[in-house]
Amino acid sequence: ALTRKLHAEGVSRIVVVSDEPKKHKRVKDFAAGVTVRHRDDMDEVQKELRDVPGVTVLIYDQQCANEARRLRKRGKQEVRTTRVVIDEATCEGCGDCGVKSNCLSVQPVQTELGRKTRIDQTSCNTDYSCLLGDCPSFLTVEVATAKKKPARKGVPAPPTVLDPVLATSADVFLAGIGGTGIVTVNQLLATAGLRSSLDTQGLSGLDQVGLSQKAGPVTSHLRVGDKGPANRVGHGTADVLLAFDALVAADPKNLAVCSSDFTLAVVSTSETPTGTQVADPSVPQTDVAAQVRKIRETCVKVFEIDALGASEALFGSTAPANLLLVGAAYQLGVLPFPDTAIEEAIELNGVAVAANVAAFRWGRVAVGDPAAFAAVVLPTSVRVPRVYDPGASPLDGETRRLTAVRAQLVLEHSGAKRASEYVALVERAWHAERALGTQTAYSEAVARGIAHLWAYKDEYEVARLLTRPELLEQVQLQVPGATHVKYNLHPPALRSMGMDRKLKLGAWSRPILAATAKGRFLRGTRLDPFGRAHVRVVERELMRSHTALVERLTTELSAETYGLAVAAAGASELVRGFEEVKLGNVKSYEQALAALGLSGHGVQP
Repeated sequence: ALTRKLHAEGVSRIVVVSDEPKKHKRVKDFAAGVTVRHRDDMDEVQKELRDVPGVTVLIYDQQCANEARRLRKRGKQEVRTTRVVIDEATCEGCGDCGVKSNCLSVQPVQTELGRKTRIDQTSCNTDYSCLLGDCPSFLTVEVATAKKKPARKGVPAPPTVLDPVLATSADVFLAGIGGTGIVTVNQLLATAGLRSSLDTQGLSGLDQVGLSQKAGPVTSHLRVGDKGPANRVGHGTADVLLAFDALVAADPKNLAVCSSDFTLAVVSTSETPTGTQVADPSVPQTDVAAQVRKIRETCVKVFEIDALGASEALFGSTAPANLLLVGAAYQLGVLPFPDTAIEEAIELNGVAVAANVAAFRWGRVAVGDPAAFAAVVLPTSVRVPRVYDPGASPLDGETRRLTAVRAQLVLEHSGAKRASEYVALVERAWHAERALGTQTAYSEAVARGIAHLWAYKDEYEVARLLTRPELLEQVQLQVPGATHVKYNLHPPALRSMGMDRKLKLGAWSRPILAATAKGRFLRGTRLDPFGRAHVRVVERELMRSHTALVERLTTELSAETYGLAVAAAGASELVRGFEEVKLGNVKSYEQALAALGLSGHGVQP
């Protein structure tokens, strides 16, 4: 009907873009000339319409991903059984998947080898647009059932803690991000007030959700007791600040409700990336500690808890995290509701009742018995990367540690001889640095930057990483019960032949990938079937030119050139991603060198 109306108004061209264009094949009464395209063609369609004279209209038809997720949680819409997992070792942390998907479930994480990306399985809308990223690190798997993943088996029962002395009234201010249940928590607390007859003393609330946007700032107000007719917490009157996200809570306009005389804050120290952090690797991480300091300066007391980390450790999901904060606030005595009323409200809500009640009780334990809480949420073992033994190397401290980890990567990538050459190069930087004093920034930058370029991820390396045994174990940790693992690959050779979409390769492809990995001895030789691709030529030339630059910087290292040398040696870490994304970042590397007065020492992509 809309297309017919637009056509009647004289619109020259109308295009419908949809995530499911096939469903429109049944539509028989579109206006004349209407075409239907897949959403992947969105950019191309816009460029086409740009060149059409007169008024053109693009109609984007797709269900809101957040709404779909809500309906699936409530059993009102079929649950998608395909999940996406990112292999951390293959991932370059370039941010292209975040650019393509604009999804905040595609989260950057900091690792030993720099920024990587992961999929937050709890908040994922199963939209799959992240798969459009130009990257071979994405795996798709099938879950064994369409039902929501249950809470992790074997969750220990929380120990009993003493009941607190409860407040008789409270102004509660909640601050967090959209899509994580802030409004739901406020409704649970309001329901607890109703179930405990506190509404006879006065009970009112207000939810300020702003834009309906996943991970946008959300605040809620709850006033319990004889607080007057207003339904929002006034400036300097909050008794309790529940900070589900420290960045949102530390906003000056939100801190304005707090008082340094009596406001008690319960703060989650977990970091949730912003939209710009997801898409742009150059944007620094949120300084959560700095946000907490702002809250401490405004409140009389602050209780900190890594809610997302604790929830993941306890339940294998971040979904119950908010109830940990509620439990902590209850145990601190600042919520005027008995625990029975809060738990009854959780049961009335009817969503993940067992996990949410357990989270509330464990939140109480975090305050009442911190040692018992730490024993179940802190990791008992830390995954230690394989390291190369540099033997009697003079390297020491952080430089030695960095070199040992990365020399192992070079060893697995190119063999023992290359790993030995890498260690020797770092040692030369170390000796030059020791002549100037005790600083180690330069040798550390050399250790990181050289290994990053030497262990570049061509077809041989990607095949090796995707067939290593521990990958399937990591998939199971992220998506328990996952089956039918498929690789999503877009090899440059096939791309050059006109294939514009990724291939989904199942278990049958593992022997082929394993055989490809064993062909690494062909890398860079005349017999290398992949070596003539433009991006591979650039990678090898960049490796040679940057190594030569580092050798020169090491030879000329002085107190005057030290800062420049550190920046130049580390500039190679800008070169991240695959294919066109990597080539674009090579330009950024060139620009960084030019800004340092070292133009002409890199390669031209």
